[in-house]
Amino acid sequence: MGTAVSGLDSLRYRNPVLRTPTRLLAVSTLLGPEDLTTDTMTHEADRLRSVAQQINRQPAEYDTITSAEMIGWHHLDASARQRWKELRATQPEFSTPFFSLEFIDAVHAARGDVNVILMLERNRLLGMLPIHQVGRTAVPAGRFFNDAHNVVMAPDTELDWLWMLDRCGLRSFDFHALVGQTADLSSDWVDGSTQSFSASLGSDSIAFLSSLEREHKTIRKQDQKTRKMERELGDVRLEMDCRDPELLAQAIEWKRNQYRRTNILDLFTPDWTREMARLLHAKPNDQPIANCTMRGMLSVLRAGDEVVAMHYGMIEAGLLHYWFPVYNPAFSIYSPGTALFKAIVRESTALGIQCIDMGYGEQPYKRKQTDTITTVSHGNVCGSSLHRTFRRAKQSIINTLKRAPLKNQLKSVLRTIQPNAGIGKIK
Repeated sequence: MGTAVSGLDSLRYRNPVLRTPTRLLAVSTLLGPEDLTTDTMTHEADRLRSVAQQINRQPAEYDTITSAEMIGWHHLDASARQRWKELRATQPEFSTPFFSLEFIDAVHAARGDVNVILMLERNRLLGMLPIHQVGRTAVPAGRFFNDAHNVVMAPDTELDWLWMLDRCGLRSFDFHALVGQTADLSSDWVDGSTQSFSASLGSDSIAFLSSLEREHKTIRKQDQKTRKMERELGDVRLEMDCRDPELLAQAIEWKRNQYRRTNILDLFTPDWTREMARLLHAKPNDQPIANCTMRGMLSVLRAGDEVVAMHYGMIEAGLLHYWFPVYNPAFSIYSPGTALFKAIVRESTALGIQCIDMGYGEQPYKRKQTDTITTVSHGNVCGSSLHRTFRRAKQSIINTLKRAPLKNQLKSVLRTIQPNAGIGKIK
């Protein structure tokens, strides 16, 4: 549990000049031992009080976090949940479903170990960060299923990350997809950035699709394959919002098979991941998609009697997060995954979907299906340079292996020897 900072700490965090202990104006650092007489001590104390008074009289440009504490997610009361919604609305980057209360609720229900760091000024809640605690390290709630995270706070709020972590008994915060305000984030803590992709459909998804067809041959030629699939398999039709839990289980199983075929870590290995997906999908769909609260949505493309492709994602207020697309490899000749994407886009405007967010990761298909590129940051907030150096060295080795000429063969060997290599990032 955190405690309120002292008056001196409060002054330090409110004044940029006095924000770190090494720059804090103190009599002992301004004067030599021979100068520390009673008169000089009194004079300097008066001067510092005068500085403090001037700072207190200045109009506040920033909200000031003066205390921090960590509680279990299930202890977040109704007023705090309402405050979350208010703070979330202050930054457009927080519109993704990963910042919704419903996403964190589902993660906590599936795992039972989500905590939330509360950041306050006196009794006023200024920021919240949902996490899992691994030793003394904090990681984003949802682990690597979480494609966008940050402290939920207004953009004009000042935050001393190391102070906040220390108040909660934590040493560091690992992040892999930080979005939104990062002004208070030291460049030493950021290891790099990754591109993130989205399709801004606006109010005319058909026009958006036409634009993609002009720019990308793969998208333009897909309709020929879809017509061939229809001739050979039967009528092609999309069920945008399928509520069948058995088909969701089938989609997850297809995805797991795909991971194994391509020598990628099976993200659905831990039980909690499948339970989280099930809980989100089970939420009621009694609201129009254009203004619905966040829930899971399964889209199914059929050809005749066959299910040829599915997508499981999250929908909230007209924004669709494109999370887990998968297709039946028996029908790969028809490129059913692309057929599914085009069918979803065609139906989007009629259903109130204005944006399809594909998240971070630079897979080639995302470039062909989107028109907007942003970036997310990855790194580690930690006061220990040795800890950061070790992490960067480890990541450098991984990046080198990814660029190796025989990387596919190396992946195959690695997965054969250690099929769950990397599982720690989703446990």
